[in-house]
Amino acid sequence: MADEFDVIIVGSGAGGGMMVHTLTAAGINVLLMEAGRRYDPETEAAMFQLPNEAPLRGEGTPDKNDGYFDATVDGGFEIPGQPYSSEGDGFKWWRARQLGGRTHHFGRQVPRYGPEDFKALTYTGKQYDWPVSYEDMEPYYDRVETIMGLYGPDADDAVYNSPQSPNHIRQKPPAPRATEMVFAKACEKMGIKTMAHPTAVLTSPLNGRQACFYATNCIRGCTIGAAFDSVTAYIKPAEETGNLTILPNSIAYQVLTDDSGKKATGVRYIDKESKEQREITARVVVLAPSAMESSRILLNSKSDKAPRGLANSSGNVGKYLSDTTGSFLLIQIPAFENLPPHNEDGVSQPHLYAPWWLHGEEKKKAGANFVGGYKLEVDPYGGARHGPPSMRATFAQMLTGQKGLYGKKLKDHMRQFYGSVMGIRCLGSMTVTENNYLTVDEDVKDKWGVPVPKFHWHWSDDDFRRAQHMNESLHELAKNMGGRVLRDGFDASRKARKLISMGGTTNHEVGGCRMGDDPKTSVLNKHCQTWDVDNLYVADGAGFVTHSEKNPTLTIMALSMRAADNIIERLKNNEI
Repeated sequence: MADEFDVIIVGSGAGGGMMVHTLTAAGINVLLMEAGRRYDPETEAAMFQLPNEAPLRGEGTPDKNDGYFDATVDGGFEIPGQPYSSEGDGFKWWRARQLGGRTHHFGRQVPRYGPEDFKALTYTGKQYDWPVSYEDMEPYYDRVETIMGLYGPDADDAVYNSPQSPNHIRQKPPAPRATEMVFAKACEKMGIKTMAHPTAVLTSPLNGRQACFYATNCIRGCTIGAAFDSVTAYIKPAEETGNLTILPNSIAYQVLTDDSGKKATGVRYIDKESKEQREITARVVVLAPSAMESSRILLNSKSDKAPRGLANSSGNVGKYLSDTTGSFLLIQIPAFENLPPHNEDGVSQPHLYAPWWLHGEEKKKAGANFVGGYKLEVDPYGGARHGPPSMRATFAQMLTGQKGLYGKKLKDHMRQFYGSVMGIRCLGSMTVTENNYLTVDEDVKDKWGVPVPKFHWHWSDDDFRRAQHMNESLHELAKNMGGRVLRDGFDASRKARKLISMGGTTNHEVGGCRMGDDPKTSVLNKHCQTWDVDNLYVADGAGFVTHSEKNPTLTIMALSMRAADNIIERLKNNEI
């Protein structure tokens, strides 16, 4: 390796990959540090294996939460030797230790944040304003989408606070499935507009990547590059510039500074293979290992100059965490029973969705007395495509009157209900409060001796009101679809406080180093640069100020590109 790099980037997922792509294209010499091994979806993704080729028919296990073929080769909620703890309502922390991070595993849903999402306080009088506006971010959304590739609705279909991509960028969406057409008609009865869901899957070739031909679930990874991932779209093109060095199996755990504590000099890490502690230097350090990990690294980088952790003069590192709230119903539609076999697989995400539809006075009239909103969609993992009922659907049938399902009775049941069982779900915003934060536990260390995080997680009354509204909307939707509820994902017989699953389980956790205009109340400025350390940036989801119902990945990448532009300009001007 070089003696010194222009920039060290920790983490290779959405934020780190985008940062790598932008900097190397500008001729900057970059070292990319990844905690896991190199992973190449082109040769390693299990796109075509059948369930009978896997243990337990490919079902999930503690070490493979989303099934045997999940592209996360090292990760999940529990990783041996890498513990964490939580208190309050509980929190589960998903990690992916491999080149490309979670981008091999996520659902590829990439809606844009809207004007109200960036300026919630200004528009609604609640929550906080970001130091950037939609107008600031719009050109970066355009640039990211041009590289990443996505399909979506016509730009003219956009509704309030759900802006869509320009038509010259977005690709044609796949046609709705039969279940989604019923979903759309049911939403229409409720006065709710539906449209194609913005999704980072190619329906036309782009930059040497092929169009999707609906092979298997995208969380298996994609050998043809149709489903976006950081390795295919960002890191491989960056390597071709000759400006990128990749250092896999390197556990970064501290940011090094000079004697003043105001300038980052490099990163201290552990080589997983040799178990040795090492250091590497650069002119700029960028943290992008995931929101929770960035906070952990900063808190573990404390010194005499930074006794509460690096970049933490505000005391806000690790604070104001949030995750997407969710609700789910498994339903069965009698009209779809005994249909002839047909192929309507599509991509492994909803082809249609309903963006949040209540704003301003309409929201007040509807009694939706909570921050933000939620989106409605069919659940592809819950059987939204034509196919056999899942195991959970079959068990749900057993619990709702179908006793003794085995032998011929089980086969007849599967034939009858083939294609008639589906999931419908909501994904919602979360109210950001100081009650959700992480600390590092000095008494508990991982297998490398690094203090682990402890999550303090408490759902607010606002979150419970939103969850109750979500659950009621789903039951109305199910009724309008002519379906019967097989299973309520959050058991409506329980109190409203039990309608939300444990924090972290949606895998959309953000916050911990929030952006702002005031160094006394925020960790980062509008360029994702830390207030306290001039040449230290955070380019993952840690900088989020509020949490919308929209999936965060696209906004993470847009913020990372914007931060990269700032780094390029400052390096050219010899400011850092």
